[in-house]
Amino acid sequence: MVAKRLEKVGKQPRQQDVQDVAGQTLKVAIVIASTTKAYPSKFVECLSNMIAHFQHSDFNGEHSIKVFTTHGSVLPEIRHRLIGDAIAWEATHVLMLAPELTFPEDSIHRMLARGRGIVGVNYLVDFSTRRFAAYRENGSIIPDARLPETEEVEGVALGMCLMNMPVFDVLEIPFFEYRQIGETPAFFEDHVAFWEQVKMKKIPCVIDHKLSQEVKSLHHGELWH
Repeated sequence: MVAKRLEKVGKQPRQQDVQDVAGQTLKVAIVIASTTKAYPSKFVECLSNMIAHFQHSDFNGEHSIKVFTTHGSVLPEIRHRLIGDAIAWEATHVLMLAPELTFPEDSIHRMLARGRGIVGVNYLVDFSTRRFAAYRENGSIIPDARLPETEEVEGVALGMCLMNMPVFDVLEIPFFEYRQIGETPAFFEDHVAFWEQVKMKKIPCVIDHKLSQEVKSLHHGELWH
């Protein structure tokens, strides 16, 4: 079903580099995958302010933004549906958001300004284990004021991640999937498979450490910010 959906909306390779969309209309699709129907009010507040800020900003060319959201019990399936919606809308960029974060209204501008094919944000995922969203092979990346503004990493949870749409042209379906961890009953998070493909295609996954300092988790924010 997922493959047919994406084929139906015309997932054809574009003649451009994943980091170069110069000369095109800027169209940012915000996709929100969730297992619940209701979103926290603070998230909605941040989302509304970010959209308004984007709409009233000056860009060199036309620009538009649209939100796509759905919910369900299987996140990989939800993500594929939303990526299909973004492709059908002919988005140039997709911003994946989780409704558990708060963020500055100029977040999209700052991520676009990095000029990279993929830019993510590092935030606290689990307070009890001190696990953060961004990771390398040896574990999650702990925020540190000494780190550079941006850094290439192995992968990042998809709470806030901006991607150029041509990234999806060079990847195989499924983009996201749960994979069993050996013989155990546990599964890797669905974004792990995505980052493995991205790495194989030699597309850098970049973290914006400076923006990350202003992004808070509604679950854990009061405890560590």
